[in-house]
Amino acid sequence: MKQQRGKLGIREYVSIAIMMVGLKATEETPARLYNMAQNAAWMIPLLSAVFFFIPLFLLIKTMSLFKGENLFYVVQKLLGRYFGFFVCLVIFVLSSFAFSFDTRDYSNIIRAFYFNTTPLLVLFAILMTICAYGAKKGIQHIGSVSYLIIFYVIISFIVALLLSTQDSNIQALLPIWGAGKLAILKQSSQRISMFAEFFMLTMLVPYLKSNKEFRKGTWIAYFCVSIQTSVATLFFICLMDQSLGGMGYPFHTTIRYISLGSYIPNIEIFFFVIWIMGVFIRFAAFLYIIALMFGHIFKIKDFEYLIPLLATLYLLIGNMPNNPIEVAQELKPLIGTISGPVFSAIALLLWLSALLKGEFKHAKNKNSM
Repeated sequence: MKQQRGKLGIREYVSIAIMMVGLKATEETPARLYNMAQNAAWMIPLLSAVFFFIPLFLLIKTMSLFKGENLFYVVQKLLGRYFGFFVCLVIFVLSSFAFSFDTRDYSNIIRAFYFNTTPLLVLFAILMTICAYGAKKGIQHIGSVSYLIIFYVIISFIVALLLSTQDSNIQALLPIWGAGKLAILKQSSQRISMFAEFFMLTMLVPYLKSNKEFRKGTWIAYFCVSIQTSVATLFFICLMDQSLGGMGYPFHTTIRYISLGSYIPNIEIFFFVIWIMGVFIRFAAFLYIIALMFGHIFKIKDFEYLIPLLATLYLLIGNMPNNPIEVAQELKPLIGTISGPVFSAIALLLWLSALLKGEFKHAKNKNSM
């Protein structure tokens, strides 16, 4: 039975966006940032957000010319049938590899910290199955569930960070400039891929009630996740100091370390349950967007039926690397290094094409009539 297109409200959309981007603070991102800028690692998310602001602003500005249309429609409208198809295919391929390696990395986290004796492939398959089931339900269901649990995800994250202050040392933030101002600026410009999901979220424009809600929701989520990742990195620096650089997943190390006194020493299961629900929502939305891309590229109207097939394909791709370190330290950074600049260049190209074709002028004249 074909799903009826539902409309997301701004609350559901913001919840999905925060899940998709904000959960990066719970993986290896803070440790990688520390290796780049040392004590000043907490500045990188803020500066990266500033660098990515311009291409994202231009993309949203361009999308506003085509009300109710998704990114791929705009790409093919402005860049032509053949070149537009190629650009859409590039976006789809990069997003697919990012999804495959991200889900594999999260499976590595689950096995390393919580289910050590369970085979990795089993955990990976369970994660992919649940995400495929959620994606098959449709984006409106994903949005509803994400709005229901976003409060608990944020509160649990804040509580974990606050409990970590019991053994934190603010002196670890010194020297304040870490590896140096130039190093901070350089690494910030190279880490814009932290916000690449906002580029993908433009596929959901037709599912929102209006372009205004999409624009407003995007900027709310963008501000929230920028602050969240920066603050989380700052807290991890204060708690772990130089050992943060060699820490694979600082958030999960932290929740195993903290306690509520001698009577309740192990509380990580509380944080794990809420975190894993957020993970399911994140990847269900991610998978739905990729399936939507695939359906648009190959003119498949009922693309939802392809979600289980795509999930199986991504399971096989993600399971190819034998070493978990290879996924976290090589493959994921490689995709990020490529996708950040590519997505930014596409956003600039779309804006320039719309400008040269007079689309902004036509829209202005139409609104003045």
